[in-house]
Amino acid sequence: MGKQYYLSNNGTHIGPFNLETVLKKIETQENQWTDYIYDEALGEWLMLLEHPEFSAKLAQKPATRPSASPVSLLSKLALKDKEWFILKEGNNYGPFCQLELIQMLQEKALYEYDYIWHSKLPSWKRVAEVEDFSAESIRVMKDSKEADVAEIFFRRRHVRASYGASLIVHNNKTVFRGQALEISAGGAGVLIDTPNLQPGQSLFLHFQPGDGVPPFNAVCQIVSKQYVKDSGAAVEPVKYGVKFTTLSQSARESIKNFTTKAA
Repeated sequence: MGKQYYLSNNGTHIGPFNLETVLKKIETQENQWTDYIYDEALGEWLMLLEHPEFSAKLAQKPATRPSASPVSLLSKLALKDKEWFILKEGNNYGPFCQLELIQMLQEKALYEYDYIWHSKLPSWKRVAEVEDFSAESIRVMKDSKEADVAEIFFRRRHVRASYGASLIVHNNKTVFRGQALEISAGGAGVLIDTPNLQPGQSLFLHFQPGDGVPPFNAVCQIVSKQYVKDSGAAVEPVKYGVKFTTLSQSARESIKNFTTKAA
């Protein structure tokens, strides 16, 4: 009998299965690449895409381009190396070049917590874990004088500025504490002490007074999510990007005045 594996499926453990059966379950979408598998030889549960035997199969899987990917710059990016792959909702897409992935991040077709792969990486990694997509690396690219590089960075509709204020967050079920990092009349970047909120989710935020802006309330929608490394906090906060969907005119004007002066 060959090597056998157990899978975690909807909170229950199923198996044993051989490698070919597990791959077939993934192909038929009974299981996803983000499900967990138990390998007796390793003695632990691992995410399928992080298991050495299965991650190798994923890297070899024929890939397609996601419908949400940008197409307007494909001709300009044709000379760039297309060696990056994306894992979204159990499907493997690619190959893409680095600039295409950055544009997807800009357009919220790709998030910092999504998994990507390149032959130089030991395994699939979250975007936030890969140095090529760190804030510093992207900043260097953004400041590049190369025309095809500069074009992928959109101009923000609203001026954004650093902003320090504590806030209370709730999602109609639970109350969380948070801290504002930056703000604009269109949205904000905030730290919230939970990793369980997801892009697309609506939140109610109460901003305490900060940096000359009076307290205000806002209904927001999460548009991005980024894990914060080495924060030293007892509960690791997560940086969320939110856009304001409901905001009073007086609060919007106060924020505009603040960001204009800060700029």
